[in-house]
Amino acid sequence: MPSALKLTYDLYVAASPDRVWDALTNGTLTEQYFYGTRVKSSFERGAEITYTARDTKMIEGEVMAVDSGHKLVISQRALWDPRVAEDPASQVRWELSAMGAATKITLVHDGFDRETETFKQSAAGWPVVLSSMKTLIETGKPLTLPQS
Repeated sequence: MPSALKLTYDLYVAASPDRVWDALTNGTLTEQYFYGTRVKSSFERGAEITYTARDTKMIEGEVMAVDSGHKLVISQRALWDPRVAEDPASQVRWELSAMGAATKITLVHDGFDRETETFKQSAAGWPVVLSSMKTLIETGKPLTLPQS
């Protein structure tokens, strides 16, 4: 039975689903909006997926489902902090829907059996990632926020 504990976000980006997909799957782009991490994967079902910053693996997982330009589902194990590295893997689902000249992005992060450290840190981090991604796609420049 799936857990009711999940993080869900919807946002709209003034770009095509293909352009948003590129931002999700191109490591040069993720490095600019996803806390300096570079995604790497073949993006085929069953493939490994990693997010690495400065030669340090921050997230590792597996591609669970993929529909290029429309949907990406991964299992992910957070490694960026010793407290999250103790948590079990969770699941992140990205869905992209064309809305005229824009794209609706729905992100669902679930698979939590309780309010883990990964859940808490992800709840704080996803709004930054999504806002940064939107800014980069729409302006061509990464969002600059003060470091905490």
